[in-house]
Amino acid sequence: MRKNLLFGLLAAFVISGCRPDINQLNWQVEALVPLLKTRIDFNDLQSLDSTVASSDSGLIQLVFSTKMASLKPGEIAPPFNDVFENTATLKKITLGQRVITNSISLGRIAGQAGIQGALLVAANGTSQVIPPLANIGPSNFNIDATDFFQSMILQDGWLVLKMENNFPIDITNIQYEIRNQLSGSFIIQNTVASLPAGAVHYDSVRLINNFLIEGQLVASLVNLDSPGSNGNSVLIDTSDAIDLRVTLDKLDPVSATAVFPAQDLFNETATAQIFPPSALLTSVHVKEGKIFMDALSTIDDSINLIYRLPGATNNGTVLEFLEIIPAAPAGSSVNAFREIPVENYTLDLTGLPDTTGVYNTFYTIFRGGIDSTGRLINLSLDDSVFVRTGINELIADRGYGFLGFDTISSVERAPFDAFSEIVGGNFQLEDVQMTLEIENYIGAEFDFRIKDVKAFASTQSTSLNWNQMGFDFNIGRAFESSPGAKPTPGLLSIPLNNTNSNIQDLIEILPDTFSIDLDAFMNKGKSPSDFTQFLNTNYGIEAWLNATVPISVGIEDLIFRDTIPFNFDDFDEGNQLNSGSLKILASNHYPFSADLKIYLVEDDAYISDTLFTSQAIAAAEVSPEGRVIAATDSQVEIILEPSVFDRLRATRQLVLEIQINTPAYPDLVEFNSRDYIDLSLIGDFNTWRR
Repeated sequence: MRKNLLFGLLAAFVISGCRPDINQLNWQVEALVPLLKTRIDFNDLQSLDSTVASSDSGLIQLVFSTKMASLKPGEIAPPFNDVFENTATLKKITLGQRVITNSISLGRIAGQAGIQGALLVAANGTSQVIPPLANIGPSNFNIDATDFFQSMILQDGWLVLKMENNFPIDITNIQYEIRNQLSGSFIIQNTVASLPAGAVHYDSVRLINNFLIEGQLVASLVNLDSPGSNGNSVLIDTSDAIDLRVTLDKLDPVSATAVFPAQDLFNETATAQIFPPSALLTSVHVKEGKIFMDALSTIDDSINLIYRLPGATNNGTVLEFLEIIPAAPAGSSVNAFREIPVENYTLDLTGLPDTTGVYNTFYTIFRGGIDSTGRLINLSLDDSVFVRTGINELIADRGYGFLGFDTISSVERAPFDAFSEIVGGNFQLEDVQMTLEIENYIGAEFDFRIKDVKAFASTQSTSLNWNQMGFDFNIGRAFESSPGAKPTPGLLSIPLNNTNSNIQDLIEILPDTFSIDLDAFMNKGKSPSDFTQFLNTNYGIEAWLNATVPISVGIEDLIFRDTIPFNFDDFDEGNQLNSGSLKILASNHYPFSADLKIYLVEDDAYISDTLFTSQAIAAAEVSPEGRVIAATDSQVEIILEPSVFDRLRATRQLVLEIQINTPAYPDLVEFNSRDYIDLSLIGDFNTWRR
């Protein structure tokens, strides 16, 4: 049973007396059976309802609290949606350094020198005097770079030629060239007057302005001469050679079909903002949201895309995800989309690293690259990856920084159930002490202005007349012991009593609803300099109406109802009972009389019968000052006719209705913790006769 009512607690002796444990009793024909003997006093009232207390003088008080208003912030900032559209072109393609080597042997040169050359070949391995040689050439050989690239168009780069003379004789008038094999276009042409034996010659050309270079090159020694060995004998080794090394370096292609090394193709950093109305936030905690990436690539290789929010962390883990876009078909494109949820991340809002004075701003990094696959692919600076990245419905449930300025105007209406089981009658109170308590769970100061408080009963309403209505009250900020924990609130307590208000009038109408009309002003008159403030959307501002009511009252025809479950088979399994009565013997030290009715309720809330007696439990003897001076003994009997027993067997609930009155209403009487009532409940039953 619920016992959180003002005077319903004082009817507990009747309710408890109607629910004895009778399963243990041994019923006999025409027997008087003692069902219950107990004393109900202040200790019993306390055990039934924690809102009952006793003052130092023993005066019983009703203490209750009801929530008048609960103002929770709906959001720290509007749900954040933003899209970043990037067309990431290949600003730079890195090919690295490519080196191709070849050589021209002395035997090959001798093969172009007629009879003299034939003699040199025949003298291989011997020491001989080599005669002068003239007009040797041309001698062509291929430089095959197709293991590295097929072709490339360079906006910049270098070709470096190294020529090393490993012949035993000097060579002169060296004319050489390197050209593309397919197109025939020349890359380099030059003449070297002399290259002594063992000497090295370097030559280079810068490849600019969309210079085409193919993977199949042709190198030519167009001509070379030699003074021979100048009459000296030298060891002839036809494997001695002029070694050639072609190095392609610092290549900056416009496009290339090549084997590319692993490299970043683009690396973009972008900033974004959230838009709280006037707050300067340093961070937020993300309750929920999504980040996504939608990419379209024309690149002939798989692309590793990384989308990263460096300032978003969850237990030290940075928010990022990797998406691999497959290689695009030749002349076409390929698409990839990915979306992931974002929960429980803390997002830093102080902008890029090493910036100061930045708020409401975070940044993202978008990076794309290729791995070294070892296969030929085509890349062009005209190729691109079109990427839409963004955040979808990012909702923050906590925010930190300066919360800005806000005004909350609200009319809250809340149920008040302290008198919910009182269904009729009148009573008067001697004194009411109430407190309007406001708890601020937000980490910023508020000013409050209460514009109206009103109590509503079923047929009437009463407004609070108060000498501080419309005044501004200040309440301090809350403090958070750890991120996300329930804050310790700032408190504001405002007393309401008969001296400064008509609060007693509001209580005496037995209200079932209270309303409060208030304005709340955050950071009113404050400068935006305190960045230790916080807001947790799970907690806001709560207003409570707390009351301490000394129970010195006058009562007229006050009616309480309560409901208990009931099963007649619990004590009449054999269907043997057919008539009898319930007798209640009372020694009452409480200052009220009580009339009792019992409603029998079957399934579907159907009331099948009402049990009552015209007798009342008599009130205690009361002094002219309203205090109990002696207990009064009385007996109440409820007759149970035979026809009632069938209805009792179908009953599923008992509704107990108690109507109480104090002597000489409207004079007030005092309830005291020394009051009690002794009860004896006796069953006078008859069994079925056989």
